[in-house]
Amino acid sequence: MSLLKIATIFLILIASSVLCSLSIEPLPVIEDPVLFTVWGESIELQNINYFCDSLQVARDYSPGASIEDLCEGAGFRIEEELSGESFHPFYVSGTPYRTLVIIAGSSLPESRADIERIEELASSVKSSNGLVMVIDIDVEGSGDDPLKQEFAQRLVRYLDVLIVAERPVGEYLSFLEGETPIVVELPVVVDLVSIFERDFGGGRCCD
Repeated sequence: MSLLKIATIFLILIASSVLCSLSIEPLPVIEDPVLFTVWGESIELQNINYFCDSLQVARDYSPGASIEDLCEGAGFRIEEELSGESFHPFYVSGTPYRTLVIIAGSSLPESRADIERIEELASSVKSSNGLVMVIDIDVEGSGDDPLKQEFAQRLVRYLDVLIVAERPVGEYLSFLEGETPIVVELPVVVDLVSIFERDFGGGRCCD
């Protein structure tokens, strides 16, 4: 077992024992199946996926998921990317996605064009009364990134939940008008473990 995995398991155990006392309101119902995708780049992305795998968070994960992939429903890439993963038996292949989770990081040169992909996914999920969530784990973000601000401006109207870890929520504040999403500010990325465990269900694999 790698040092990263050992360290992550240790952090999960600490977080699960400490964060039970956090007074974070429960999120809206997160219905299966769930599609995870990515906008931008983050050094924490590997850890987020490891948290999900360890907690058996039922999901499909594809960094570049398209609207065509979304329309195919659950398990669209099981043979190509996700064969052998333990979460697929939790739902029937082809079932329409009910929740979209966007993991946001720092912008890349191609990120402006990629906003359109994310916005199209979010619009489609919302039109079917699904839930849209952004998890912003851009721990090295400067807060003055024009592409990130454009991402926030265009996505915030679709959001039900915004989770911000290790960064100020200010980048989104000017766009949070009228009916705002639930905003959760976490001190560190590992605090996501408690939210995944409580609101996404599944429980730890070794419980």
